[in-house]
Amino acid sequence: MKRKAQAAIEYLMMVALVMIIIFVVVQLVRRTVLNAAQNIQNLTKSIIEELQKAKEGVSP
Repeated sequence: MKRKAQAAIEYLMMVALVMIIIFVVVQLVRRTVLNAAQNIQNLTKSIIEELQKAKEGVSP
């Protein structure tokens, strides 16, 4: 009986460790995606501003 309890505890510890690892990876991916989205938004805004400046410079 003691052996089964030890195996069950080891199994639960492994499951807990895997869940912690998954949580950390999800947080890292989430942060990376949010940073990428912010960079894309900033770049898009800069491109639009530059195109508007170029359009104003070409118009008589």
